[in-house]
Amino acid sequence: MTDITQSMTGTDVTAVNSTLQNIARNLGIAATVLANIAPVQTTTSSPAATAINNLATTIATVIGTSFVRHGIIFHNPGTNNVYVFPTLATTVTTSLVGGAFIIYPGGTLEFPSTVYTNINCGWSAWVATGSSQPLTIIEFF
Repeated sequence: MTDITQSMTGTDVTAVNSTLQNIARNLGIAATVLANIAPVQTTTSSPAATAINNLATTIATVIGTSFVRHGIIFHNPGTNNVYVFPTLATTVTTSLVGGAFIIYPGGTLEFPSTVYTNINCGWSAWVATGSSQPLTIIEFF
């Protein structure tokens, strides 16, 4: 019996290799998605809500680091635009907003636990104009 690769041309072998690589890549993605569907449960009550009612035009840390957080939601129930960003992004300022996410009035920004299972950094925020701006934060553990 002859080896199958002896009867294949170089182009055929390359195509087979490419197909196998794509299959392996897709299986890896599928395995990651399946692993993220049900995050590891912790003893922390979940979800936890944080209500902020005094956000101002200066940057403030709104939620701290948590190594057991599996997802987070930010909601802007106020009337002014709110900017949020990972506290690790130290180059963000109120005038240089690269790295920040804008949440419009009534808007929500979600990092769901099924996609972002390790969203453990602290978060900072500020309001574009005004003061006493509310912000709702829901954390999943």
